[in-house]
Amino acid sequence: MPSRISTSQVSLYSLETMLKNQKELSRTQLQISTGKRILAPADDPYGSSRLLDLKETVAINEQYQINANQAKNRLNLEEGVLEGVSNAIQRIRELAIQANNDSQTRESRNFISQEIEKLFDQILDLANSTDANGEYLFSGYQGKTRPFAPDINGQVQYYGDDGQRQLKIGTATSVEVSDSGADVFMAVKNGNGTFTTREGANNLGSGVIDPGSVIGNYIPDDYTIKFIPPSNPADPTAPPEYYVLNGNGEVIVAGSGVTPPGGAPLYPDEATFLAAVAGGTDTGVPYQEFESIAGLDQYGIQVHLLGTPDTSTTPGDSFTLSPSRNQSLFTTVRNLIDTLDIAPVDDAASARFHNAMNRAIIDLDQNLGKILEVRARVGARLNTVDKQLDINESFTLQMKQGVSEIEDLDYAEAVTRLNLQLVGLQGAQQTYMKIQGLSLFNYLR
Repeated sequence: MPSRISTSQVSLYSLETMLKNQKELSRTQLQISTGKRILAPADDPYGSSRLLDLKETVAINEQYQINANQAKNRLNLEEGVLEGVSNAIQRIRELAIQANNDSQTRESRNFISQEIEKLFDQILDLANSTDANGEYLFSGYQGKTRPFAPDINGQVQYYGDDGQRQLKIGTATSVEVSDSGADVFMAVKNGNGTFTTREGANNLGSGVIDPGSVIGNYIPDDYTIKFIPPSNPADPTAPPEYYVLNGNGEVIVAGSGVTPPGGAPLYPDEATFLAAVAGGTDTGVPYQEFESIAGLDQYGIQVHLLGTPDTSTTPGDSFTLSPSRNQSLFTTVRNLIDTLDIAPVDDAASARFHNAMNRAIIDLDQNLGKILEVRARVGARLNTVDKQLDINESFTLQMKQGVSEIEDLDYAEAVTRLNLQLVGLQGAQQTYMKIQGLSLFNYLR
């Protein structure tokens, strides 16, 4: 028996076909308008999962780029501040050399001192520089704490910590974006960086000692060079003589020879040696201006004196050589300013002035070297950041290409599909209209 298809069934089927075509057409139109192939996870479950992973990787890498740019800005700011400090130190050094000339008057040195005072304030301001967020560059982890300020005695103290901030700029790359003020400005070795020389507080002669240098293997100790009258006082041309003590007060250099490092001293104490000199059984080493102090080369030291040390007492003038210790840039500059107040009214005062100025100049050299060292480290970090920026950019581009290959629409295919869907929808609509117009009553007259 033939099946019967009711008018309502035909209408329902035609309507469903039109709605389906309309849905597919709308989806294609939305794809074309957004440029995306995947509009919902159901469109491509595997592709959607892969897309989420790629987009997460891109987002993380873009955050690395933000961090890298922040690091670059902060390091550039620090490098600029350090350049300013370096220029100020260089200018102070030039003024110190100028003031160390005997042609300068007390008045001219006062003018120099005033300029150095201004440069001191400038360095202090630079050391307290802040970044764009108002955090101090050189306070370690204590970003809101002003790192440097004078105490009640006028001595600049450090109130930050030793921390060094880092930013992660790549999957396996982090970079330091700050330097502790304790390291940059406070932990600077004085003297020549290994030992420092100093005249005796009660010196009466015109002897001036140079900063010295290290030769061979330096053996740290507190060495003292002491002067005595010539062993032949009847000879008016005889030079003064000297001997050297180690930190234990033992005589290690005298006219009778030199104690090798680690060996038994020539004399166990100074009194025994001076008794030998008085008894005529030993002498000091004859002093020659500009010549190296004898015997200290075995201890890794080369040092010279100029001028004439006083030997009116026994012992007479003395000079010490001690291992270098940390001394802040602010202390070095303040010592220089205080030294410029010395009025060299006689040979002894002049020697004290020049000894102090020589120390200040060599200490400035150490500070300048430290600033240049930190600037070199900052430059190396900037190079690391620049390279990582390029790496991150290249990696992000590759990931975005992967996202594009999965997500982006093939416009040519989509437009062709759209046209076919439009034709299909129009055909369904026309068919529906024709079916709707079919009725038996149209054929009854």
